[in-house]
Amino acid sequence: MTSKSVSNTCYWKIIFLVIFVICVSIFHYRTGTEHKYHGLHEIYRRLYYVPIILSAFWFGLKGGLSCAVVVSFFYLPHVIYQWGGDFFTDDLPRTLEIVLYHIIGAVTGFLSQQQMNATRDLKMTIRERDESYDKLKKQAETLVEAEEQLRRADRLSALGQLSAGIAHEVRNPLASIKGTAEIISDKFKPGDKEYEFVEILIKEVNRLDAVVVGFLDFARPKPPERKASNSNDIILSVLKLTKHQIARSRIKLKTHLEDQLPSAYVDPEQMKQVFLNLIINAVQAMPDGGILEVKTYKEDSQIVCLFSDTGSGISKDNQKNMFTPFYTSKNRGMGLGLAIVHRILEGHKGEITFTTKQNRGTCFSIRLPIVDI
Repeated sequence: MTSKSVSNTCYWKIIFLVIFVICVSIFHYRTGTEHKYHGLHEIYRRLYYVPIILSAFWFGLKGGLSCAVVVSFFYLPHVIYQWGGDFFTDDLPRTLEIVLYHIIGAVTGFLSQQQMNATRDLKMTIRERDESYDKLKKQAETLVEAEEQLRRADRLSALGQLSAGIAHEVRNPLASIKGTAEIISDKFKPGDKEYEFVEILIKEVNRLDAVVVGFLDFARPKPPERKASNSNDIILSVLKLTKHQIARSRIKLKTHLEDQLPSAYVDPEQMKQVFLNLIINAVQAMPDGGILEVKTYKEDSQIVCLFSDTGSGISKDNQKNMFTPFYTSKNRGMGLGLAIVHRILEGHKGEITFTTKQNRGTCFSIRLPIVDI
């Protein structure tokens, strides 16, 4: 229960007790003192115990004693003026009733207070236990995540060294093949069947070279040359490069770039690569057209860049491997795009997260530091 609801409950309990005492007092005072009414007077003065006990149960020792004082205040004039006689002799049993009110209020209030204290201590213990459990759970999750990151870092390190070695060995023969193919192509004219074959050879060599460059970029990432840069300008330059591809895919582009956005401390060229990868992925996720929404805004000491598409979304099986190198769900591609994006952002002390819904699209969120970290 909230503090407001508890306060309201206490308020209505007090009103009930006051009304109860007033009603009993009214009936008590309106009843005559003739012998035939003595039984009613005995009942009425016993009814005063009800609010005292309830107050003790509801509000503890203070509640029981306070209600006993209030009841005595209402009952005492009845003893003095309505019954008459000597206060401490003829009306002694009725006078002692006031003492019993206070005894009942004190004893019941004390016992109730003990129970309330025990209940409060038990709730506090349960709350502390739950907090400790939550803290331990978070620490365990952090340890598991850190262990997974260490294993991932070890795999990436070994994979990077292997990739670098393979890429280096492959690139030199590719350069020789390309050079030889270009020399051969000079001996044929455009339109010749042999010329077409040579062009295919050169094209495939260029594609393989691009793959090797991707391996090298991932295996030996260039340290970022960070400087104050406008994220909006970088995004607009990438959108300009991909304008025709977006239009050809029948995709509607929506941009919400915050005006006067503070500069982020990044390497502009590397961030172009990040934004380009995300936009291309979004376009490829919408082969039948859709909406690509790009949004930027400032949040605390970070610049937030959002890239949302209305594609098919990412399946649960693929979500956990989104940033794993060489993992891809596409028919073509090496699966290095998002892995390189993740590595670049790590070098910038930034982060990337995503949300996705099946058949409703995906949103990638990038956070970049405004100041140097």
